[in-house]
Amino acid sequence: MIHTSTNTILPLIADVGSYHPNTINMVKNAAARDYWLNVFDNHTHTHHQRILDTLDDATDAQQRADAFSEHFNNILAELRADHTAHGPISIIKLCQLRRQCLLDQNVLDPYKSIKDDENATALKLLPDLLTEIDALPQPDRWLTLIQNCFAGNIFDLGCEATINLYNSGEIDFHKTRQQLQPRPWAVDNFDNFHSKITQPNPYNKAVLFVDNAGADIVLGMIPLTRELLRLNTQIILTANTHPALNDITHTELIDLVNHIATLDPIFADALDSQQLTLIPSGNDLPVIDMTQISPELADAAQNADLLIIEGMGRALETNFDTRFTCDTLKIAMIKEQDVADLLNAQLYNVACRFDPA
Repeated sequence: MIHTSTNTILPLIADVGSYHPNTINMVKNAAARDYWLNVFDNHTHTHHQRILDTLDDATDAQQRADAFSEHFNNILAELRADHTAHGPISIIKLCQLRRQCLLDQNVLDPYKSIKDDENATALKLLPDLLTEIDALPQPDRWLTLIQNCFAGNIFDLGCEATINLYNSGEIDFHKTRQQLQPRPWAVDNFDNFHSKITQPNPYNKAVLFVDNAGADIVLGMIPLTRELLRLNTQIILTANTHPALNDITHTELIDLVNHIATLDPIFADALDSQQLTLIPSGNDLPVIDMTQISPELADAAQNADLLIIEGMGRALETNFDTRFTCDTLKIAMIKEQDVADLLNAQLYNVACRFDPA
């Protein structure tokens, strides 16, 4: 986590005193601790392989990959013996510890090549998807936009189930959208959101926290952003300042949006008029502590009347019950069994939580 000298409180949090960044998975009991320690343990081999692939031209690639695995495995063993060994245990803490082990080996972004490839693949599908969306009547359009976000969110290399799908070549955006859980979803406040978003001039300013590269951002959040721009909403798109798994970073998002602006006049006009701005979140994890965002984002978020948090790590694992002072939409596909159990859902079910201010 990138920490500022003092806590940078997101001005939209309703009650900082009661805020905790792990509102679903506090990892308080032994069963939950065992589950998440196993999740991170099982995922270590993926990081090990990504380090080897990323450092394939380095003579010490094997040594650094092995050092990462050994160091992080030792930390997990310490936590199994004493879950307070590194302070209060949480998903955020586990992500921070793993991130530090990568940094200790000077491995900054082991998923960079995968993100670039997936962005390029998704961009080929974007023009036809936008044409499809534009042809939809308004009552159907917002449902499709949310379903696009669900389908794109399956591209997540932080979850063992979706890693296996990716490695086997089974992740397909259109197929995933066709096979989504029918409504009502595991968490389904879509009708309330739809009722608000289809009112005249529903929102003046929206802050959108985006998640993964590839289909997630390109085919999910980009079309959603575009529709909000059509409503004359001022948009702040915010992505991680530094890499985490296959999450898109702020720098990568700038390049992506600039490219999309060459394809789509709505994005081009929004950038030119500064209706659309991109601001780094200050985050370097696949989850987020909203009390540790960048000062720049905290300032820009003042007076926002809509907050959209997308992705399981940010919307479900760490902010599901967080109360905000503005209307809040939390959308994600459920890709971890523990999260599914806590929501009384099945794996690959979806969540659309809308909380009015």
